[in-house]
Amino acid sequence: MRLIAEDLACRRSGRRIFAGLSFTLEAGEALTVTGRNGAGKSSLLAILAGRLRPEAGRLAAEGVGERTIPECLHVVGHRDGLKGALTAEENLAFARDLLSDADLEPRAALARLGLAHAAGLPVAYLSA
Repeated sequence: MRLIAEDLACRRSGRRIFAGLSFTLEAGEALTVTGRNGAGKSSLLAILAGRLRPEAGRLAAEGVGERTIPECLHVVGHRDGLKGALTAEENLAFARDLLSDADLEPRAALARLGLAHAAGLPVAYLSA
């Protein structure tokens, strides 16, 4: 997947938070978002996840077929939607089934993140 953001702008409560934001992410790349309180970090993540529309600009994904950007990008924050009593593996299996993503293998995903050891632990025991 290739993610392209061109000239994004965001307005919240009548105030322009950011404008002219552009970047391209190739498959396997990451984006670090930093800034002061109120700079628009969470707003940018909400735009990328499809929970907020940009005031201006264009967001596009290449190599995703018919899927929409929100179907391809997910935000995992410190206040997540995980079920504390379920294990890490069970939470990922739940998300896989909810999103109808048969390609997701929970144990393999945890291993890729260096969390294979946490597969059987209830997520309530894990750090935010």
